[in-house]
Amino acid sequence: MTSVVAQILVPMASTLAAEPEKGRVVGKVMSGLLVGILVARTASGLIAELGGWRLVFGLSAALMLVLSAVLRTRLPEVRPTTKLSYPGLLHSVARLVVEQPTLRVRMLYGALGMGQFSVLWTTVAFLLAGAPYHYGVATIGLFGLVGLVGALAAQAAGRMADRDSHHLSTGLFFATMLLSWALIAAGKSSLAALVLGIALLDLGIQGAQITNQSVIYALAPDARSRVTTAYMTTVFASAAITSALASALYEAGGWSAVAILGAGLAGAGVLVWIAEQLQLRRRREKPEGAVQRLSS
Repeated sequence: MTSVVAQILVPMASTLAAEPEKGRVVGKVMSGLLVGILVARTASGLIAELGGWRLVFGLSAALMLVLSAVLRTRLPEVRPTTKLSYPGLLHSVARLVVEQPTLRVRMLYGALGMGQFSVLWTTVAFLLAGAPYHYGVATIGLFGLVGLVGALAAQAAGRMADRDSHHLSTGLFFATMLLSWALIAAGKSSLAALVLGIALLDLGIQGAQITNQSVIYALAPDARSRVTTAYMTTVFASAAITSALASALYEAGGWSAVAILGAGLAGAGVLVWIAEQLQLRRRREKPEGAVQRLSS
């Protein structure tokens, strides 16, 4: 219930940023968020190795208390952009989804990207703890550092969105995800392939995530938090479902089954991107055809 604070801060940062640099600002904030997620995996592994898992939760609680005090004193006051009641706000979220086809497409991209993130990070510890690796908790935690490449991609994705290159970047990021799963599958017996595959996957996922958020925030400048609500609800529902599915598949079919699931999600994203590009091309050609008919 309280972890939504991160998703409040991202649209808030976009609201405070100047119009030409909104994508870059969102990328910067998301970089901090993603670095925290990935470094926390490493830190928690090392702490658990030293003092057990309870120490991890105790330190996390202390850090949250400190952060809450910092946010209370340092965040600027932002005026509400609407006078709708809370039930009215929830209803308007559904209306935004119905009225904005771009939002629906980006929600689908987000679900497919986060699904792959959950598939990998839910099961990779199982792989690394078993044969042929037999790594301990601290060593497994170090693999979170490999994903820091994705945080670097967040900055570039934000700048590309500012330059209106989001269609191209989305296709490139999902193609990167699809390629990464071939390497991750080979990671069953090759550490080098696994490390490279994880780096590429996180680069693609986080880059696409920043692109998605930059695009949807431009759809409704006065409703960025509500747009975030629609987008993140879909993203985290996908994360929960694919995490459970990946665990079951690992038990039934091992690492190969997990890699097939991840590649399937990435491939679905590529197909959605191709369909979107074809639709955009048809829209551009329609006015030209209409002009030709009128002139004839």
